[in-house]
Amino acid sequence: MKKLFSLIICAALLFSITFSGTAFAATVYETESNDSTGTANTISAGDTVYGKISFDKDNDYYKLRLTAGTSTTFSLSNIPGGCDYDLILYDANGSIIGSSTAFGNTSEKITRTLSAGLYYINVKGYSGTSSSNYTLTVSGSGSTTPTTPPVHGGDAYEFNDTRELASNMGSGSLYLEANIHPLGDVDYYRFSVSSTTTEHIVLYNPAVDLSYHFSVYNSTGGYVCSDGGIGDCTVTLSPGTYYIKVFSYSSESVLNYRLRMTAV
Repeated sequence: MKKLFSLIICAALLFSITFSGTAFAATVYETESNDSTGTANTISAGDTVYGKISFDKDNDYYKLRLTAGTSTTFSLSNIPGGCDYDLILYDANGSIIGSSTAFGNTSEKITRTLSAGLYYINVKGYSGTSSSNYTLTVSGSGSTTPTTPPVHGGDAYEFNDTRELASNMGSGSLYLEANIHPLGDVDYYRFSVSSTTTEHIVLYNPAVDLSYHFSVYNSTGGYVCSDGGIGDCTVTLSPGTYYIKVFSYSSESVLNYRLRMTAV
């Protein structure tokens, strides 16, 4: 019986670890301007990124934060015909630690064993421009999320207290229930838009004596809209990746708020 119980626990832990390593994978669309490390688009391990080199000597930068050491592979594929793009990897200090500079539209790949920390990936237009997307993927055996989340009142979306750790909600309509607990907790949710759309976002407070708010940001952290203190907003979004931040200035509870987003 003890052996069977141990096997069940091990299987559960394995499932939990495997799931946490992919929970935040998403389809991400490049958002200009991201021509430097200071304006880099945020991505996570497991993401599939679509971007364009749309003008001469265009540079697309992405940033990735790892919370555990891992062997990580950066792959650049679907480079349009007649174009030559390079792939360059930088550490947090801006020093080059890897590069791939194959000729023409041959796919590029960098594999490095990386420690926990912040990294930048540069898709560099060496020659040629195109209105077609390239594809950038990041894969590895490590994780961009903590393996032991803190207790947050049973909130199934934790740990999601930063943009880098935002819970991936995919694309399309959104509905979720979560909580702000303990005091000072912040919840981030990430979603993608593939075509220009108008969305209505509503936040329902769990009780009359609780006051929660939300703000929406683009992939570079630029402000898009907020609830304005009335619990909802309607906004037109261009294709790209966005983040919803739910927060409170002075309230907290294990009671769930409800967040809904629907196209109008």
